[in-house]
Amino acid sequence: MNFIENHSYFISDADVVMREDPKVESPAKNHLIFGDWLKYLGQETDNWIKVYSRNSMGWLLKTSVTDRRALEINFVDIGQGDGCHMVTPEDEIILIDAGIGDNMFRFLSWRYNLRTRKVAGIDGVAHNDAEARLPIDIDHVVISHPDQDHYYGFKYLFDCKKVKIKNIYYNGIVERPLTAENHDHDLRYYANDDLGGYVKGTNENYYLWNLVRTNAEMRELIHKYSSSRKKYLSTLRAGAENNPDVTFTWLSANIPYFSRFDQNDPISIKILGPVTEEINKGNSTQPCLLRLGDEGVTKNGHSIILRLLIGNLKILLGGDLNTEAEDYLFQHYCPTTHEVSALEAAIGNLKALGDTISDEQRKTLIDKELILNEIVMRARKHFQVDIAKACHHGSHHFNESFLKSLNALVAVISSGDNESYAHPRPDALGAFGKHGRGERPLIFSTELARSTNEFTEVFKFFKLLKSYEYRIDNAETEEEKRRLENEMQERKDRNVAVYGMITLRTDGDKVIIAQKLEVKKGNDQKWDIHELRFNAHRNEFEYHKK
Repeated sequence: MNFIENHSYFISDADVVMREDPKVESPAKNHLIFGDWLKYLGQETDNWIKVYSRNSMGWLLKTSVTDRRALEINFVDIGQGDGCHMVTPEDEIILIDAGIGDNMFRFLSWRYNLRTRKVAGIDGVAHNDAEARLPIDIDHVVISHPDQDHYYGFKYLFDCKKVKIKNIYYNGIVERPLTAENHDHDLRYYANDDLGGYVKGTNENYYLWNLVRTNAEMRELIHKYSSSRKKYLSTLRAGAENNPDVTFTWLSANIPYFSRFDQNDPISIKILGPVTEEINKGNSTQPCLLRLGDEGVTKNGHSIILRLLIGNLKILLGGDLNTEAEDYLFQHYCPTTHEVSALEAAIGNLKALGDTISDEQRKTLIDKELILNEIVMRARKHFQVDIAKACHHGSHHFNESFLKSLNALVAVISSGDNESYAHPRPDALGAFGKHGRGERPLIFSTELARSTNEFTEVFKFFKLLKSYEYRIDNAETEEEKRRLENEMQERKDRNVAVYGMITLRTDGDKVIIAQKLEVKKGNDQKWDIHELRFNAHRNEFEYHKK
């Protein structure tokens, strides 16, 4: 490969050490991983090139560098909730959820240098400033469902004028303010539905009729309730007002593929949920969402579910699926009239009889197990993946059969400290391992990956912030004050980016999942790296044990 000065290249090995000089025994400058960006600085020997990467300059072996970019998926430690940042090889940015606080925004500020980025018309930057740049394009923002720990963090991003949002995707369920018109209806904040209330314990199906199905409907709703302080509605309104050209798109399984990522693209992203049904009402027929239970069960259960395929690798990215939703998905995709959760409960009760089980009960047990196994095998055609973002932060609201249908080698859990559910639950962690694929299924957790240094060495970091505050208060000029404020925020941003984040890099053939070591062993050992390799004989990825 002929290297071109100042052009971009990428790391091609699972990991590599940048050296101070062009020789293996030279001191380490940095520890880089597969997919990391670098710039060629124009110097080379027979085997080495000089590069800039991760704020360091040094030498790399030519054989560890490629001009082919990998897919990057970062599971950001946003605390309680979900937050996923994805960059395609074509440099499209996809965000799936953003937690409830500002951690996702801080990560993006660090990643794209938003604090110091000069954008015309922002922070006093003139339009004729030679250093002025355009806002960062965020191509796709996906809100999996209207729970605050998934969407509310987007408000910080939507309010940032150094960012341009092109598309916002949602699951169709949007809250409305409470009025006399919708006061008596279940889920009144979300659907203003008049088809009848959900009656627990009956076989009657009720549906959400007043979904927001189009860009025009979303904008009409935002305009109608322009003064509403409802958090979801106000977040969507901020997205529209600060990004006038943004397009709102309802995602459901009616649309086979996400955006342009269809079966003809090197990366295909299939939409598996939410699942709709065509419902008649008066003279109208519309795709509707089934009421799965109460408000929380329904809006969580109809989370957007995406299955990504690149090369041989399959990845599932979902929201907060629950037992009721999984039953419904099994019935839709298999298909079956059985409720999987009921089958699992019946099988558990029969097994609990132990040696006291009768011959008739044993036959019933065998029949139910055969039915359940058949459902799982059918479901794997749709849901089996190599890597799965665990739904609902490691909650206990799941069917073991759903985990079996995923048959995932890797599970990634996003959870935080500030919650009252003890996520990830011990039984969920056990089930992920038990029903994962291979001898050593991998379980990653943003909460477990985070060291106690989320805001590094609390007292030391506190003293650092107080020092910044003193210098800011005593700054002699506004320019100096602004510089110090940005510098302080950048230190906070970097802490969010470093601790707890789990990064996935793949070209469809090579796969690594990595997290920063709590304490680096040196400039040559900063990352904990796990590699997956494709076994063509078994037609699946396997964990490559070190």
